[in-house]
Amino acid sequence: MSVVDVSTSGSAPGDREDLAWLYGPAPTRSPTDLPPRLSGPDRPDTLRGWPSPTPGGGLVRVPPTLLLGASGGAGVTTTAYGVASAAAEEHCPEVAPVIVDATPAGGSDLASRTADHRPPSATVQSWLASDHPGVGLPSAVDAVCGLSSSGARVLARDDRPLPRRESLVSVHRIVCNAGFTPVYDGGSPVGSPAVQPLLADGRISVGIVVAGRPDAANRLRPVLSWLDDHYGDYLLANTVIVVAQQTPFGGGAVVNHLRAHLGRWVRSVVEIPCDPHLAIGEAIRWDILAEATKEAYRLLLKELSS
Repeated sequence: MSVVDVSTSGSAPGDREDLAWLYGPAPTRSPTDLPPRLSGPDRPDTLRGWPSPTPGGGLVRVPPTLLLGASGGAGVTTTAYGVASAAAEEHCPEVAPVIVDATPAGGSDLASRTADHRPPSATVQSWLASDHPGVGLPSAVDAVCGLSSSGARVLARDDRPLPRRESLVSVHRIVCNAGFTPVYDGGSPVGSPAVQPLLADGRISVGIVVAGRPDAANRLRPVLSWLDDHYGDYLLANTVIVVAQQTPFGGGAVVNHLRAHLGRWVRSVVEIPCDPHLAIGEAIRWDILAEATKEAYRLLLKELSS
């Protein structure tokens, strides 16, 4: 990817080889392979990839999603909220999105900004440390989560290490096996060791969030190079670039540049417009967001689910 020059436009890279094989099933024995489901009345009928109605008609399959920032302050938390809320807004009983704090240090403002209806009753650490045999049941997962007024659940984390030998793979396995759809707020950097097992699983959709500024967009080059070096074309071809506009001026040139130079290499580039409600930095409410912002998150959900 070339350096952004908002005064000029460049040609897109040349045609690549047919990459249709990249969209096949993930290899067996992936790091996040789920174990056989336990039986019992508290288990859901479906495990993952639940169908969700969309405003445009038809159904999309909502997969687990990992959102990462090209740099700090890119808007990953608000994007995770928007994706989860777009999945939850139709109140489809088969879809139960959970926003999970997967930031490297933990203890982000995820819970305070998104769980406006009900605060979480526990953190990931205290939940995983429980010896109760029913810790992975849907009712138990629901009980520890906070709740957004949009219907999305929120699984908070503090800055302590995860207990015992637990990891985000443990969280992913339990949350998915309980019938929920995790949406991970991975923050930055993209190379955080905690999220690497999730990046290795081709069944988890990946979005890279970048602020809508030339200097921020230029930071995509080392980020995408690192992903290509470690995970190859399979990941890049399925990655959605999310441009989060944080000011109402000058972001269109950045979006156009990224679409021209990355359109043949990534799944898509989606723009989230600047929204005054997001800009205040306080608790987010889906019903206060501008309709254009909500529609952008619905489009992003479709891209991540395609």
